[in-house]
Amino acid sequence: MIAIRTQRRFGVTASLGPTQLRNLFALLHSETWPDLLDVMEQCCIEIETTLINTDAEAEAAVLANHKMSKAAWMIFTHLQNKMNDVDNSYMSSVEKPVYVPQPTREEMERENLLNPTLYTFIAEAPNGNEGDV
Repeated sequence: MIAIRTQRRFGVTASLGPTQLRNLFALLHSETWPDLLDVMEQCCIEIETTLINTDAEAEAAVLANHKMSKAAWMIFTHLQNKMNDVDNSYMSSVEKPVYVPQPTREEMERENLLNPTLYTFIAEAPNGNEGDV
């Protein structure tokens, strides 16, 4: 059984490190994320059901359960917004690949004259069909 956190831990309020960002990014884009959202939504619905089943005569209990229900849904939506922020943070931290255009055939031929081992060409026949030399 996994230990349940019931208290704040030291260092949790600090910013997320690169490994945490990578792990959360992987979770967000995995097939597990919708399942986790479903479980969290079920928790919100259970808390909401407690509110619905509260005796209307018990005003203090109705108010308390309403606050709990509202808080549960707020946490549910806040977590999703936080995960979107994590997604954006991770994507901005990942180095974008530098686009290097492929050389044209003329550039390859010119470079091949200087260094014949650089590119290999399929010989073109005079009629324009490759391989018919």
